[in-house]
Amino acid sequence: MAKRLVVLFAIFSLMLCSLCMRILQINIGPFSASVSAQSNKRTISIAESRGAIYDRNGELLVNTKKQIYAAVIPSANVMSQIDNLLTSVDKSLIRKNLERGLPAVYPVGGISGNTPEIKHITTFKRYEENQPAAHLIGYISPEEKKGVSGLEKSFDQLLSSHSGRISVSFGVDGTGKALIGEGITINDENYNSPAGLMLTLDKRLQGIVENALDIYDIEMGAAVVLKAETSEILALASRPVFDPSNPSVSLKAENAPFLNRALMAYSVGSIFKPVVAAAAIENGISESFEHDCVGYVQIGSNRFRCHNRSGHGVLDMAGAIANSCNTYFIELSKQVGAEKVYAMANAFGFGREIELSDGLLSAAGSMPDEAELLSPAALANFSFGQGKLLATPLQIAAMYAAIANGGYYREPYVLMSMLDDNGQEYAYYMPPAPDRIMKASTAKKLISLLKETVDNGNGAAAKPDFATAAGKTATAQTGQYENGKELLVTWFAGFFPAEEPEYVIVIMKERGSASTKDCTPVFKYIADMIIKNKL
Repeated sequence: MAKRLVVLFAIFSLMLCSLCMRILQINIGPFSASVSAQSNKRTISIAESRGAIYDRNGELLVNTKKQIYAAVIPSANVMSQIDNLLTSVDKSLIRKNLERGLPAVYPVGGISGNTPEIKHITTFKRYEENQPAAHLIGYISPEEKKGVSGLEKSFDQLLSSHSGRISVSFGVDGTGKALIGEGITINDENYNSPAGLMLTLDKRLQGIVENALDIYDIEMGAAVVLKAETSEILALASRPVFDPSNPSVSLKAENAPFLNRALMAYSVGSIFKPVVAAAAIENGISESFEHDCVGYVQIGSNRFRCHNRSGHGVLDMAGAIANSCNTYFIELSKQVGAEKVYAMANAFGFGREIELSDGLLSAAGSMPDEAELLSPAALANFSFGQGKLLATPLQIAAMYAAIANGGYYREPYVLMSMLDDNGQEYAYYMPPAPDRIMKASTAKKLISLLKETVDNGNGAAAKPDFATAAGKTATAQTGQYENGKELLVTWFAGFFPAEEPEYVIVIMKERGSASTKDCTPVFKYIADMIIKNKL
């Protein structure tokens, strides 16, 4: 019995000792593994970041929309001015937490000054409300934070590797209430890293192009601007556009806003005619070659009409380009021959996709097989850009750039370099090698023909106020009908200044009416704005 008492006393002593130690742990401060109330921390995550995307001038294309948060310790001073602090959030919920003594973080409209109990943290949203180049940049999944489309998808690994996080920490007691004397700690874990990707885009020019599409009601269409000498993509826009911050809203929207129409293939029409002219000049046919247009050409059982049903009369090559005479180019293609016309179209990049980055490609479009063009009817259709010929706005821009820069074809590109965490470029993208596809003298003659189209032909509405320009209109038939009416694709493709081209601009509108009304004014607006803004 005595032994049992000794054992019970020993057990009781050990329990008492243990209790004493626990009491000591509460009072001896931060040395204990169980941590005193004085050293407890509550951390609230505010925002996460992702690698940056810049334009050619180092201007951010993402991460630009600021959002300011206030981190608050509910002191007596704070509670006395809480109504002034809570300006743009659910006041009842925040007030309830603060009245319970809990620290809080909430968005505010601006910075009103930092105190020991209030600190402001500036964060950013990934996308703006009117996000520049939304289709090219793409978007990330709101849930998984992974790239879903565009460059966000192509460079998901790179951009994710430069992710960051910003949070705040408060000192709290055992019940989670804020300790006023502990202050607020801001934890910046690589949140503002400048690392990321630099593009050839010009943000200012991108804005001009997107405004132009909206001003001139290009509700379904696209625009591309290239640097004439190098084929660098300076702007690329598609309409309609989606909201990358809330992509689910656009899933059920009409007219497929997720489609990047600048990279989709469409019926081409008369903007293809300079290809036939190039083949002719390269093979010794003079621009003085004439044809008498009577409004149509009969080939077997097929009658190919000119848009001027009564005919243009006798035209040389300059007149045929300026007036967009179909029958002239049918005859010209016969003189050149199917093989040489096909070879020139191939050299201009028709029928080939353009790779902008891993997995981000323009459509290849389509061309008839060379053997098909042995059919006089197929060659006739091909000569003025109809039949099986399909191309993307980006391909058309590359075609006109080859003319503008003296006969060198350069595949368009959009990637420039990568930046590290110090904001220094460390990897540069090599542009595709140029390919001479025609003599410089041929290109010079084509520029002269296209300048005449803007000066005195059906492209006159594209003429800028402050520069010369050269280009070509097109109203392409699609063979698709709606309510008994054929759907048309309208175009204007050109460059300026005509004498020393710097910018190539292509405008395309789906469901257009006439290129002279739909697209030429857009070209003029963009060209004039480039000049006014000294881009």
